[in-house]
Amino acid sequence: MAPLLGAGLDRIVHASYTEGIDPLDLAARAEVALQLVDGETGLATVDLLEPPR
Repeated sequence: MAPLLGAGLDRIVHASYTEGIDPLDLAARAEVALQLVDGETGLATVDLLEPPR
């Protein structure tokens, strides 16, 4: 569990420093991305691992 928590915190801090995204905005972005999986967009869960183009 600890490595997963550490990776999540790393992503939050990285987004904050590199893109200026607040943690709640990052969570909202993730929630929307998960809702798009298997929808009209044709996204799969693994597609969320790549940054948007």
